[in-house]
Amino acid sequence: MELQQLSDTRWACREKALKALQRNLKAILMLLDDISDSDPPNLAQGDAQMYRNAINFMFILCMEITTPVFEVTALASDSLQEEGLDHSTAYKVIDGVLHTLQTMRSEEKFGEIFRCASEKAESFNIPVPTVVPGQERKRKVPVRFQHSTTVSQVGAQFESVEAYFRSGVYFTFLDIMTGELNRRFKGDNTGSPTARIIQSFQPLTVHANWVGPPNPEAIEAVFHSSFSSKDLREIFLILRENNGQLIFPAFVKMIQIYATLPVTTATVERSFSKLKIIKNKLRSLCGEERLSDLLLLAIEKDVEINYNEVINIYKDMAPRRMLL
Repeated sequence: MELQQLSDTRWACREKALKALQRNLKAILMLLDDISDSDPPNLAQGDAQMYRNAINFMFILCMEITTPVFEVTALASDSLQEEGLDHSTAYKVIDGVLHTLQTMRSEEKFGEIFRCASEKAESFNIPVPTVVPGQERKRKVPVRFQHSTTVSQVGAQFESVEAYFRSGVYFTFLDIMTGELNRRFKGDNTGSPTARIIQSFQPLTVHANWVGPPNPEAIEAVFHSSFSSKDLREIFLILRENNGQLIFPAFVKMIQIYATLPVTTATVERSFSKLKIIKNKLRSLCGEERLSDLLLLAIEKDVEINYNEVINIYKDMAPRRMLL
């Protein structure tokens, strides 16, 4: 049994940790029960009982809620770290994640999650609550506060346990995730004016923004009807085939700048990761030029090399032997 360790800088680790916990939850519960009931008492008996008491219905329900959400964000994380990614593709990835979260925010979807969590809790002999938390005993509100807006909101009554978790946990979690994605990738306060300029380039790559008044026929003649399914590289080919740089020189220049801007720092981070591997204690006295060449070989290892051409280059080099 192996669980995934969490990391503050890796999105995908949360998805892996939740999936590992789901796979091994039965074994974890059995282990905690064995430690708690061990005779003679184990030194870890107190910790095991604390962890065992923490795994209740609320724990299982939160695990079932967060796993599909982090699966979507993990796919987005992998896509945003791909090489050759442009801003147009990155925006499409984020739009897809936001659309998925918006689709998941429904009573029917939560009903499926709640039933799955209830069945799993019953299989582990974990009781499913039948009374809404906080509503076991109705609070008596003073007369002078009965018509207060704050008191009426705090004292809101839920029809069932499912409605309580749907409103207080599920919808709240999805709203927070959606708000954070909008703030980080589409927020108005992204920092510098350069970021706002970069965001303004995105509508230029959307076909619907160019089809319409004042002259849709001319636009369609240049960009073709299949423009909506193209990425930035194919847009350049279409513009080149139809001499678009002569008709829309400013647009072509903006698209060129937009396509060459880096999306993430994943490539730079990979270079630093390779640096830790290449410059070990055996290469502590390695010179700067040799270290740069070794890093270039390690980073660009996917580039195909024609060994015959390399041999010919060395063969044509001037002789380096010196007569003594």
